[in-house]
Parts: sequence; C-alpha cells; structure tokens
Amino acid sequence: MSADKVFVRDVTQVIRRYKFAIAAICFCSIAFFVQLTFWIEKQYVSTFEINVYSKYFQSPLISGIIPDTFNVPEMRFAIDSMVKEAISDDVVDQIGRRYKFYSETKDDREIARERQQLRDRFSYFSTGGQSYQISFSSSDPYIAKKVAEDTLRIVNTHIINKRISTIELVKEVMINKLNSFNASQSFSSRGSEKALASKSPEVLKEELIKLNTNIEALGTQLKDTHPRIMALRERRQTILNWLKEFDLKDISTKVDTQPVAFQHNKVVSEQLSSKFYAKYHDFNIALDIEKRSVEGYIGIIKSPQLPVSPQWPKKRLFASLGFLLGLVFAFIYVYVKEALRPVRHEKAMEEVARLNTIYLGELPALNGAKPLKLSSHKTKLSSLTRGGSET
Repeated sequence: MSADKVFVRDVTQVIRRYKFAIAAICFCSIAFFVQLTFWIEKQYVSTFEINVYSKYFQSPLISGIIPDTFNVPEMRFAIDSMVKEAISDDVVDQIGRRYKFYSETKDDREIARERQQLRDRFSYFSTGGQSYQISFSSSDPYIAKKVAEDTLRIVNTHIINKRISTIELVKEVMINKLNSFNASQSFSSRGSEKALASKSPEVLKEELIKLNTNIEALGTQLKDTHPRIMALRERRQTILNWLKEFDLKDISTKVDTQPVAFQHNKVVSEQLSSKFYAKYHDFNIALDIEKRSVEGYIGIIKSPQLPVSPQWPKKRLFASLGFLLGLVFAFIYVYVKEALRPVRHEKAMEEVARLNTIYLGELPALNGAKPLKLSSHKTKLSSLTRGGSET
C-alpha cells in the first residue's frame, strides 16, 4: 500500500526533472495567445455619460395639469425609455448608411440582420440616479468617436423635444379652450340663432347640449308634436349634420346627465377666459425660456473621446489565458512522459537481458544504501569462479 502513496518530494522531483520543458511550453502558449491579439480585429469604444436633472420632470406651469415626478426610480425608468426611443431603427439606419456599416444589398432580411449587428454595437445603461451612459464600439477609433457624438446630439435633442412637445400640447389645448370660451361669449351676446354661422365644433356642441336640455325640460310639459319641441328637434338635427362634417363620431342625441353648471354663464366664462389668457401668456414665455435653455436640463458628465487603446482584445487577459493553458499542456506532457517512462523493474529486466543472466529480485536497502541486485551479484560471482578455474 505504501507504494501507492504520492509524496510531495516526488512531485517536486518530477517538476525539477521537467522544469525546462514546463517553462518552454508555458512560454510558447503565452507567446501564441499574445500574438492572437495582433491577428484579431480590434474594437475601440467611445463612451459618453449624461445626467438629466430633476427639474426636467418638474414644471411649475403644467404641474397643476400633469403631475410632476419626484421619485428617482421613475425618473430613471423615464430616461431609459427616452434613450431607447431616441436610438430608434431609423436612427440606426441613418448611422449605418452614413458610416458605411450597411452593404449595398436591398434584401429586407439582410438589412434587418445588419441593423441588429449595428444595434449590438451600442451599449446603454443607467449609472445611478439620473445619470446614463452610452457607448459605441467600432474597429475604427475615429468612427467610434463620431458615432458617439452623433448619438449624444440625437439623445439630447429627443429628450428636450419630449419636454417641449408636452408643454406645446398643453398650450394647444388651452388655445382650443380659449376659442371655445370666446365663441360661447359671442354666442351668448348675439343670440342662439347665429350658432350655425360660427362653424365652430365647440360652439355647436354647446348649442347641442343646450337644445337637449330644453327638449328634455319641455318634454315634461308639452307633447312631442308641439311646435316648439318640433322646432328644437329640427335645429338639433341641423347641428348634428354640421358636426358630422367634422367626423365627430362620438356625438349623441341624448341629454348629458352631468352638464357643466357654468358653461352658459357669461360672467364665469369671462373670468375663465381672462385666467386662460394669463396662463397662455405664461406658456409663451416658458416656451421661449425652454428653447433657449436647452442645456439646462441635461448635464454632460463625460463627453465622447477618441479611444487610444482597444477594448478588445486585451493583451493581459490573453496572456493570462495562455499561461493557464500552458500549465494544462505542461501537465499533460509530464503525465505522458512519466507514463511512458520505464519503472525500476523494467530497467532491471533490461539490464538482465543485456547481461544475459537471471534476475532474482532486489535486497532491501540498509541504512540508506542502494538495494543490492542479486542478478549483478551472481554475475560477479560467476566471473570470479571462471577466473579461478582458469587459474
């Protein structure tokens, strides 16, 4: 059983015996993998990082209409969505055609494959809070920098336009309401007979609500064939015909169950009109400020730079991989050499065959001395006997 044990000194002896071979294998493996870094196509990465400030999500002008965002995770999700919207398929196609990433083929499947390959070159993720990092990789460092600069401009423009478009949408709704109030006041001052002449959907809808209310009220007192009810119904049908020209499919001839209480009040309409005019004036000022302070919402933490060293392949990583594989190859080499190396018994049998004698075994070693081979001892005795007989 003791012969099956492996001692540290035996392993050390094996390493010492094959130290030059192990060193040569590791050196060749490291040199080969380092040389691979010169053969593999290099990838350069240009990166930029932006920060969208909290005031982007908090506008005092529209806070009463559209709620502001104060939660950081919601801001981060909103920024992530806007960045993905900015780097759309159209933008990717424009970059691919501008910098010759696309081939001249017109096949849809080939274009889709090239678009996906180009999109995989982009990397964008949140770095915490409202900060966001976007990278682009290319075999040409100058193209990587130019694409990163174009992407930064596209993302900034998209984020700013999203905010401005929201305020402009509120402004457009306010303009429509102002026109409605003005038309209502004009209608109240000039009489209901001029409602059709206004050709305004808002005025016609308000007149329709008023007619439905009057028909419902008179229906409780008069018959349906009464001339007043018949006249109101004819007028209602005329207004419905006008509204159909505006493709308003949600029009109903039924009475609104919850009509606005002050929609026909001239005083209230005038007060609302003055407030809307003041608000509209504030919106115009805000839009001018928004368009002139574009950079106030987005801060550039890191601008695109020209990459000086490739991100892939990395020489240190390949050298480490070559060293590890070199150790594996060296272990295989030593194992094979040791497996093919003859053991002591095989060497003794070779010596017996060479001396043409008989192998009887080995004597145990005494006091650290080498074991005495009976075959060699017998050979010496036979030689002495032959010498004495000759004498």
